[in-house]
Amino acid sequence: MWPAVRQHGKTKIMPESEKRLLRFAKKNSFEILIVLVTLGGTFLRFLLWDIVSSDMDVYLRWYGRAEECGGIPGLYELGQRIKGYNAAFQFVIALLTHLPGDGLYKMKALWTAFDLLLATGLWTLVYELRGGKKAGERNITAFRDATAAYALCYLCPVVFLNSSAWGQSDSVYVALIVWSLVWLRREKYLGSFLLLGLSLAFKLQTVFILPFFGFYYLYKKSFSLLYFLALPGVFLASALPRQLIHLIAPIKAAASAVAPSAAASAQQAAQGLPNILTVYIGQISSGSRLCMEYPGFWSFLPDEEAGAEGFADFFKFRNAAIVFCFALLVMLLILFLKQRREANVMFLYSAFLLSFTTVFFLPCMLDRYGYLYEVLALALVFLDKRTIVPALSLHLIMSYVIAGRVGMEMYHVPMRFLGFLMMLVYAAYLYLFFAKKKEGTGNAGV
Repeated sequence: MWPAVRQHGKTKIMPESEKRLLRFAKKNSFEILIVLVTLGGTFLRFLLWDIVSSDMDVYLRWYGRAEECGGIPGLYELGQRIKGYNAAFQFVIALLTHLPGDGLYKMKALWTAFDLLLATGLWTLVYELRGGKKAGERNITAFRDATAAYALCYLCPVVFLNSSAWGQSDSVYVALIVWSLVWLRREKYLGSFLLLGLSLAFKLQTVFILPFFGFYYLYKKSFSLLYFLALPGVFLASALPRQLIHLIAPIKAAASAVAPSAAASAQQAAQGLPNILTVYIGQISSGSRLCMEYPGFWSFLPDEEAGAEGFADFFKFRNAAIVFCFALLVMLLILFLKQRREANVMFLYSAFLLSFTTVFFLPCMLDRYGYLYEVLALALVFLDKRTIVPALSLHLIMSYVIAGRVGMEMYHVPMRFLGFLMMLVYAAYLYLFFAKKKEGTGNAGV
């Protein structure tokens, strides 16, 4: 028998406390959904934390070196032993050594935290683009779409496989870019460019969004070109902790009567300030194939390594591909500058298409380099419902590619065929953008 409550001659099946609980759940259904998605998505990631991919194995070796160097105090020495990543990443790894716990779990927990920051940033971007910020009271439609964008992002295989199974840190720089876009649209230009500079300090792939920022500068004409100086400024500042430790170490050694020999001092003086650009220059020139695990436009060309017999002109092809990509970006910029579209649609479409074009047509791209525009595609769905099919196709292709990178050995489909599918997806987005009718001149522009 269900418990019954008699009141004024009538039998009430449900107690008042339960009714209040249900009313609360109905009123706050979106917030409850966010909590459930966060808990479920985090638990899903936790189940994958034991996986050690080949890239994660490299990270763990670097973590071991950071422990050997003594963490933060040994940053400069760590910089001499880790040549593949920049000062900001080295600082994060050194900082983690001072926290209790296993290095594998600490790194993946940190990447998961940035997954949350990324999903929150996408929620904010969609909410404001859907007009939620302008409303005097909560805009239900904007809140609903933003919540759906949050759920799509945090539960997206491209996102959780990247951080939890693969162990990559792409959510760090992409989360910073998304929040930079939020601040850019709010016209908080200094904060936007500082966040963009911090993203660049962490990953060179930040340059994929720079064509959009150049477009926005030309289109909006509301901020100075000098703001772009924040990018190298923050990038150089990210190496200051390491350099300060390098300068303080000889002073501490002298104070403890362990001053270095004249030869050692001369060697340190000759080294001077390490060139922190060396890491990025090395990454730019490290490509040995036109198509490197990413199904880009150049996947139809020979995939032999540079200098291999029959493809000795790799570097000529690479340079020609870079020029082709640059020319295509210039053409798109000109076309975009002539567009008069609804502000929010134009903002997100141009950010997405310019970053997509940059990655898709540049040579020597790795499979995870499309992470930025893949996330932006999720937000674009809520401004143009026609992009649902190409967004789904894009994520299915890249989920398949990434699954092969985390130990599932799924590369049964030729990369050239995947590149052809990606070309169809890219063409679909271009068609949908340019086929879209103008939406009111009163709100035109970006």
